Amino acid sequence: MVRFLFPWVLALLPFLWLLVYLLYRRRSPPTRNIAGLWLWRRALGQGQSRRRWDLRLALLLSASGLALASLAQPELAAAKAGLLVVVVDASASMAATDVAPNRLGQAKTFARPWLASSPKAVLVRAGDEPEAFGPAPGRALLPALQGLKAGDKGAGLEAALALGSRLLPGARTLIISDSPDPPASDGYLNVAAGGANAGITAVAPGFLALANSGPAPYSGEVLVNGRRYSVKVPSSGFATLEVPEDTFEARLIAQDALAQDNQASFKRQSVRVKLEDGSPALERLLLLLGAVPGNSGVIAFSNQPPEQDPKIFTVYFAREGTKEALVVDAERTLPYLRGVELVGYNLSIPPRPPEGWRPLIAGAGGVTLAWYHPQGLYLPRLESLQDLPAFPVLVYNLVAPYSQVRQGLLSAEETLLPRPSPSRPLAPTDIYPLAPWLALLAALILLLEWWLFSRHKELMDTREAAGQVSRANGADKAELGGKGRPRGLQ
Repeated sequence: MVRFLFPWVLALLPFLWLLVYLLYRRRSPPTRNIAGLWLWRRALGQGQSRRRWDLRLALLLSASGLALASLAQPELAAAKAGLLVVVVDASASMAATDVAPNRLGQAKTFARPWLASSPKAVLVRAGDEPEAFGPAPGRALLPALQGLKAGDKGAGLEAALALGSRLLPGARTLIISDSPDPPASDGYLNVAAGGANAGITAVAPGFLALANSGPAPYSGEVLVNGRRYSVKVPSSGFATLEVPEDTFEARLIAQDALAQDNQASFKRQSVRVKLEDGSPALERLLLLLGAVPGNSGVIAFSNQPPEQDPKIFTVYFAREGTKEALVVDAERTLPYLRGVELVGYNLSIPPRPPEGWRPLIAGAGGVTLAWYHPQGLYLPRLESLQDLPAFPVLVYNLVAPYSQVRQGLLSAEETLLPRPSPSRPLAPTDIYPLAPWLALLAALILLLEWWLFSRHKELMDTREAAGQVSRANGADKAELGGKGRPRGLQ
């Protein structure tokens, strides 16, 4: 790839060529020896339709153009792969067909030459969980690249990048994706396009939501348990549809860029709950919510002290807590507390949990009344909670996600199809300056012009002068011979 450090210099090229042309045309016309002026005038009318190729002018224009180009400081930049980590996005949006054959196919086309030229590389498939191939010679990873398939609910580009960097420390990183450019990589190639797509993004009892990524509103039909419903979705927006069935299968009747988000289903199932300590009130509530208490399950309720890292999602109730405090605030961003109103109630203060637990409910005086963890909740004593109106809602929020089965859904970002963004290719590793070579070539062309024209003219003038002297001497001899010998020698 050739690049110029001062590309604005090239804008002067037309003016330079015009100046050279004008100066060339204003030079003194060459002297021509002709037998008669009438022959010259007669020859002027012949061959005027044909233009003669002016080699001298072409050489002067070429030399001036090369000299100006050298002032623009051109460089030849070559990007060698070297040690390389290539991260390829395999999320569902990469199956969009708004580029041929699809976005993932375009990503494979971009990645193939980089892998083929790398002496050692790692290929990472970025999806719900990153999957790495290598380290190995780049050519050995081409079959793995060809076998990649798109369809994950999301692309964990940061996790994939971290995995590749751990496997091949010191290697440059290249991400090929339709998602926005992650700043942590050395290079980024975007394969997104502007295709239109509509899809189902959420399902719930008697409810489904749709999204439309296109620039125009979408009008179509949804088939729900065999019944057709008309839907209209605004451009780059969402719409909802209510249906009478709590359990259903839905299919969007559409021909768009992505087929994976056109089908979804919702159903309920019984939830097995592990109840470690018997509590009649809690057990009755779980049975009313459709859960099945037992010795094992996908969620647990316990009166034991909280663990630092629970193996399954566990709700711990404190065994101690004689003092109480008034609830003044709660962490509203968590789904466990959706619709749970506890502010204004007095709750017992539980002992502090192990490291890694974060405050969930704040009490008066700066005390913490409940804590949360990615794998659990730590709440006050069950006796201080079970009679509150918000307690059934809290237990429902904890159990309901396990009783609802949703299939076929992608994230809304995948359905809306990431839009194109600027690429950031890998920086070149080898740079060769071309300015000295262009200047040398311009000088050689000027030397050639002097050799062909200026020096040739000097030689012709010298030869012509010598010829004139020779002709003059011949004329003197001829005149001398015509008069005869001198009178004294007769």
